[in-house]
Amino acid sequence: MGDQVEERLGSDGLDSSDAAGGASGKADELCMEIDPPPLQENVATAEDWRRAISKVVPAVVVLRTTACRSFDTESAGASYATGFIVDKRRGIILTNRHVVKPGPVVAEAMFLN
Repeated sequence: MGDQVEERLGSDGLDSSDAAGGASGKADELCMEIDPPPLQENVATAEDWRRAISKVVPAVVVLRTTACRSFDTESAGASYATGFIVDKRRGIILTNRHVVKPGPVVAEAMFLN
């Protein structure tokens, strides 16, 4: 069985005394040097930023949540957070986990316009 493995791996028939040197020789053959990518200056222009922001900003919302006191250790109150629209048709907004509260919550999403 060991002979079959050596044949599949393409063993050179090295004996155990050559194993250390032969292994690093094989590793050197398998390694290839990769040149680092050339350094480029920042190619984004002010106009590129304006276009990107004009596409993204309409999807960002400010969330105002008002929750009742669900446990004795928690306080009732209102809080603000941000999120963005994931599915406009179904009304799905993605936000951070800490914004979601247990119990009944009244939430409003405020858009830029």
